[in-house]
Amino acid sequence: MAPSDPLTPEQQQVLELTRLAGLNIRDDVFVILLELMQSDATPMLVLQVLRSLAGVTPQSSPSATTSRSSLSGRFS
Repeated sequence: MAPSDPLTPEQQQVLELTRLAGLNIRDDVFVILLELMQSDATPMLVLQVLRSLAGVTPQSSPSATTSRSSLSGRFS
């Protein structure tokens, strides 16, 4: 379904529920999310798409070696 296609009644209800929940999602973004969910995309892929659409860069987590070295300094 292209973003210019009208939403089905079921899709309109889901969109309305998202808005009632406090999420203001544009119709075209909503259609992209629906297509990802219908294609059984992994949750990580959906998260990456949402971050991309929001312009958020992924946060890097500290490595295990960094955590260990900072902990060893606390207990010396």
